[in-house]
Amino acid sequence: MGSDAFSALYRDQVLAHGRQPRQAGRLDGRARRASANNALCGDRVAVSLRLGDDGAIAELRHDSEGCLLCLASVSLMAGRVQGLAPTAVPALATALRDGLARADDRGLGELAALIGAAPYPSRHRCALLPWDALLAALEAPESEA
Repeated sequence: MGSDAFSALYRDQVLAHGRQPRQAGRLDGRARRASANNALCGDRVAVSLRLGDDGAIAELRHDSEGCLLCLASVSLMAGRVQGLAPTAVPALATALRDGLARADDRGLGELAALIGAAPYPSRHRCALLPWDALLAALEAPESEA
């Protein structure tokens, strides 16, 4: 598949996830919660999650508003981290951050769709904001909704 075909595929994934974000909503009851905002763009992401008995991320929901790139990122993130150990999340966030900085999608799986924003440094924050909220939620104590 040529470069143009990859670009089209990634663009289609970002559009699909941005228009209909997966795992949208809030978890009721006890959950870990955190939010992050991008004042420049107006993006807002609130993440709520629960860990399973094995310590992995069992449930994750997000209540998000913002640009299409931010909504696509939170949707892709929510699908990607389900079932992961919390200790695996920082490396994944760093891989995305580095991938955006270098325009390198290797090892990102579906998250590679976000690398289309690499040539636009002002948009990197839009793609990374959900990860900031997730990392904060993983550090937060459980609380009631």
